[in-house]
Amino acid sequence: MTMNRMRGLLHAVLAVAILGGCRWGVAVADDAFDRLTAARLGRIAAARAELAAARRTLDRPGALREYRVNLHVHSALSHDSRGTVEEIVAAAKAVGTDALLFTEHPSAAFDFVADGHAGVRDGVLLVPGAETQGLLLFPREPVPEHATLTPQDLVRRVRQRGGLAFLSHPEERLDWRLDGLTGCEIYNTHADFKEEKRLFAALKNPLWLVQVAPLVRTWPQEAFSALQDEPVLYLRHWDELSRRAPHVGVSANDAHRNVGLVVRLTDDGRARVADALDEKLLVLDAAVVRGVLPVPESARAGDELFRLQLDPYESSLRHVGTHVLAGELSRDAIFAALEAGRAFVAFDWIADATGFDCALLDGGVRHELGSRVAAAPGARLVARAPLPARWRVVRDGTVVHEAKGGELDWPVAGSGTFRVEAWLDVAGERLPWILANAITVGGAG
Repeated sequence: MTMNRMRGLLHAVLAVAILGGCRWGVAVADDAFDRLTAARLGRIAAARAELAAARRTLDRPGALREYRVNLHVHSALSHDSRGTVEEIVAAAKAVGTDALLFTEHPSAAFDFVADGHAGVRDGVLLVPGAETQGLLLFPREPVPEHATLTPQDLVRRVRQRGGLAFLSHPEERLDWRLDGLTGCEIYNTHADFKEEKRLFAALKNPLWLVQVAPLVRTWPQEAFSALQDEPVLYLRHWDELSRRAPHVGVSANDAHRNVGLVVRLTDDGRARVADALDEKLLVLDAAVVRGVLPVPESARAGDELFRLQLDPYESSLRHVGTHVLAGELSRDAIFAALEAGRAFVAFDWIADATGFDCALLDGGVRHELGSRVAAAPGARLVARAPLPARWRVVRDGTVVHEAKGGELDWPVAGSGTFRVEAWLDVAGERLPWILANAITVGGAG
């Protein structure tokens, strides 16, 4: 489902809601709708504060530095966003992001490389790119023929000239086995959101929208991140692709800041209902509005009666990030690190994952994430995190070891593609926290 289609669904849902509402469906277990309660959000906020207080600072071994990167970010250059680069950079700085890799929807009105956001702004590295044909593309130079190329030829064209290409939204396509990819998304916020069926149903009820707005304002991050589930399908695809060839796993924020609702009085006493892009959905009589929303007697034309922004940039960018191990903060260094797989995905909204480290120790040799090494009898897979965690070692898609604590130390037996996950218990809920890229031993992959 594209962002246009999602917004179209939201428009239809809200139109039905405002015109008369609907009855909620039968409850099903573990949906974001069920998580959006004051009691739960308060517990999660308290747990986040406790984790932040308990977190330890870890020094990273070696010469590489850690940079937090948000991939799959849209601005006003995309048709389905109105975000300015200034507000996106401000959000990035607020959440500790060092680099933004933009993925604009291509348009005849601009070249997504030559005219895209690039360079360093207020200390944040900006890299232009595009989301097109089910891919996240970061070319080093314009690709004017992009619309005429097949996905496979497009990957080949970008990669031959030093760019990066990641598979995006594998749940939406059948032809996701493409040769030459840099890697793939292993988590996508939009895909997670689409799974929340009861949340979509709740959006059909205007009374619920009014009720939930104070929760979103009080606990914006906890409310946004209520959508998080384990990305089972994405991880399964990643493991399958990695058995064929190395695929670097990255997270996708799919940030647009375009899901919301605004109601304003018009000059004829009615109310204009618009989405977060200020596109009109419908106009309602004042009597209908007063049956749903409080309208002050002093209200005048143009006054805002209601606003609900479900996906502000700050919440979206904090939710998840890709931590990259590079020599410096530059496009070339970030590209080289991603190419090599020196990266891990972290749901930093739970707790800051900075300092997480994972490597293969083979005697006196240390192999970083993304490494491919020969058979190494006696080698050990080691990891440590800023907080005690529940560890999983996954070999070729199968969990082969589990442990608890601040560190992991596991002897590697045989060949295979090995990756590490760290999970946290948050107010009684077990959530994935860190998903590290793989290290391949022997002839696997």
